[in-house]
Amino acid sequence: MSAYRGINLRSGDLAEQLGVLLLQSVALVAPVPRTEDVGIDVVATLIRKYDGYKYIAEDSFFVQIKSSSVTEILFEGDQVKWLNELHLPLFIAAVNRKTSTIKLYSTQSLSDAFVENPNRKKINFKLLEDYSGDLSNADESIDLPIGPAVMEWSLEQIETKPNFIQEFYNLIKAHVSLIKKTIETRRVGYVDLATWETGKSPKVYGHKLKARKDDSAVDEISAPYFSTIINNLTFGNDLFTTRSLYRLLDKVLEREGHFHLVDGKRDLIPWTAPFADKLKQDLEKPE
Repeated sequence: MSAYRGINLRSGDLAEQLGVLLLQSVALVAPVPRTEDVGIDVVATLIRKYDGYKYIAEDSFFVQIKSSSVTEILFEGDQVKWLNELHLPLFIAAVNRKTSTIKLYSTQSLSDAFVENPNRKKINFKLLEDYSGDLSNADESIDLPIGPAVMEWSLEQIETKPNFIQEFYNLIKAHVSLIKKTIETRRVGYVDLATWETGKSPKVYGHKLKARKDDSAVDEISAPYFSTIINNLTFGNDLFTTRSLYRLLDKVLEREGHFHLVDGKRDLIPWTAPFADKLKQDLEKPE
């Protein structure tokens, strides 16, 4: 409408512009034009000092910029599918225009949520200052905490701290590496569980593994990794791992009752129909 501009729209645009400036001060930033904006405001790339004259570019990640007044971001239906299919880490930036500060939030917990249920219909990001680290909710709808902020900074800090860009690089590099790994592994039902404090690197304290019903998809994703491991084991490049895997698989078979005694020696029970039926029943059990 001519001569008019929405107050909230203008306020949001100004917060976004300030967020872009704050990010540009510590990383390479490619803003996404409004006509192309589908939920990603900038593509940022970490930079590391290469020598006295140059920076070298490294990992890239997505950033969605919001005003600090926004405490929830809702994704539904195909929006959730879009989230699940992102191949770069997604961060949420909350910008406070009054203090000219920015808080950057990690979406590491998104992988935890998708491992529990890859077919969720609604995800509501909650920008909180705490996050327990483990999400056991497998419902189709979830309120997903993504706090605390991984880092907070202002224009003043950038100007007064000579090593701030390096500090930003070291910290965000650790978070980006963690998210990139879990984006890959969550496709087979595995995720590292991590916690962090603002301004400190994330700490992995445990792991989560959930079985997947679609064996063909899991096999397709896992095959290249297992092929590499098997090749190394076949040629004796890692005998320690070979021995560890042998002991592990031996324990699994023993637990499932696949051994019996023959002339005083432990032997595998022949693979028969009852075993195959039991395995099929176990795989078909609801998660």
